[in-house]
Amino acid sequence: MKSVPRTPSRLAAGVMSLVCVTCLTGFPVPTGGSGRGLVQAQEVEFGLGPEPGDVWKGKAVTTAYVEALTLAEEHYAGPIDHERLCDAAATGMLRTLDPHSNFFTREEFNEFRSQQQANYSGIGSLITQHGNKVYIWSPIADTPAYRAGLRYGDEIIAVDGESTEGWDVSKVRSRLRGLRSTAVTVTVNRPGEPSPITVRIVRDSVGQPSVSNVFMLTPEVGYLAFRRGFAQASGEEVAAAVRQLKARGAKAIVFDQRDNPGGLVDAARAIAELFLARGQKIVSIRGRTPRGLTYENALTSNNPTPEDIPLVVLINGGSASAAEILAGALQDHDRALLVGETTFGKGLVQTPYRLPDGYGLTLTSAKYYTPTGRLIQRRYDNVSLYDYQRRRSRTEATGKDGLTKYLTDGKRTVYGGLGITPDVEVKGETYTLAQGQLTSLTFLFGRLLANGQVEGFAQYRVPRDVDYNHTLQDSDYPITDQLLAAFKAFAQPRLQEFGIAPTALVGNDAFLRQQLRREILTAAYGFDTAQEVIIREEAVVKRAIAEVPQSRSLAENARRLMPSPLRPTNSFKN
Repeated sequence: MKSVPRTPSRLAAGVMSLVCVTCLTGFPVPTGGSGRGLVQAQEVEFGLGPEPGDVWKGKAVTTAYVEALTLAEEHYAGPIDHERLCDAAATGMLRTLDPHSNFFTREEFNEFRSQQQANYSGIGSLITQHGNKVYIWSPIADTPAYRAGLRYGDEIIAVDGESTEGWDVSKVRSRLRGLRSTAVTVTVNRPGEPSPITVRIVRDSVGQPSVSNVFMLTPEVGYLAFRRGFAQASGEEVAAAVRQLKARGAKAIVFDQRDNPGGLVDAARAIAELFLARGQKIVSIRGRTPRGLTYENALTSNNPTPEDIPLVVLINGGSASAAEILAGALQDHDRALLVGETTFGKGLVQTPYRLPDGYGLTLTSAKYYTPTGRLIQRRYDNVSLYDYQRRRSRTEATGKDGLTKYLTDGKRTVYGGLGITPDVEVKGETYTLAQGQLTSLTFLFGRLLANGQVEGFAQYRVPRDVDYNHTLQDSDYPITDQLLAAFKAFAQPRLQEFGIAPTALVGNDAFLRQQLRREILTAAYGFDTAQEVIIREEAVVKRAIAEVPQSRSLAENARRLMPSPLRPTNSFKN
């Protein structure tokens, strides 16, 4: 059949540009400082386009794509979601490269940039869904939500006058977020109040600190939770937390990186510099320029007087990217003992590009290697995206067997090819299905308790002002036998509504006490302080405390092996 010339739609032309051109002519989103951003800016040349001999291939692919899209527009039997087609085309193209090169819609790219900057514009509150209702879980300190009077347990029933019935937590969140200085009206039901409460909130930039918990596990062992990602201010936050713990008497620190998804490499370097001496390598970045030339750049510490406090670093399968760079550097230089589970294994350098009309993409431009030469990235060839994300492959199944061995500064054996493997393996906490379901009921009971609506327990009513700076005591809101019995009486008639087996209330007393106390502490002192109740009882944290003597030996040995300090050219300040 003879081809009939067609005029491609405006959308098709836009996607043609998006898919086939912008990877070469886009410009990177600034990632801050001298870490990932500078390394990439030195090596990536923009606007070069393909080599002359390759131009025809790009034109052929572009023409074929536009032709296919135009045919679909003219002849497909049903309606066409053009934006979805275009998004899928760009996403599919990048996914053929590796699992971490990604295309972002406008909304997704804005969220990505907010994570990099550690802030977003909204009302500033954690929200949660139980059943088909969405609630305020914990307003963040000094945010519009807190200043407007929203509190733990408030049920969100309307946003800007529109009922939230049938909305899930994602839709509520998207409606609460928006441009800075714009207003949103939120209506809530609060236990004990005769009528709904409506507040007008002006959205603002909401900071998301990287360090969420700082407290003493024992009189001499401090705890630092660093689980929210590596952002621009992370280095300063960690340095301040270390000073705070030392001032409280800490002689060792449990540094919790579990589930930290990573972020800015510059932040990883800043934190590593706190503990590594000048000249010690932090990470190597190996890649290829647009001209096809290979390169290697190394980031090294420039700190003449690093901290020498013993460290136990907690990791798990959710620790990724920059978190693995930091853990690997501390392990290779024998500066920390790693406890937990093998990390995710994400060692690809992602360069973010801002595309026309608010779209964006991240493109793999290099790979990360630890100081001993271990590739952080685990293999992804011959593995589906689903299995890759869930760490299902032959390599994972065989554990350390077959992995390449490397030696640290102190001649300890470490392994490469699967992410960062811990020195001491401890499995994470697991919960039964029934326990997971019961958390909805502990929350619903907690919102009544915190508002003084549980008969006989008026002393558990929390003050209106949340004490975010409270140092938790064992005597704070204890869960007595009487209170546990009151909860069970509340829960029993509601089990069927939430699909919970009648036997769920049997044999779970310790779990229920812990969850009930966390809820009331969240109402009184905020989410982060309340998490201390959970953290202290975790097996991996208890093992970390037990491993402090070994981390102390590592720190002493690392101090002996530390290179002789050179005259500082730009001393590190903390």
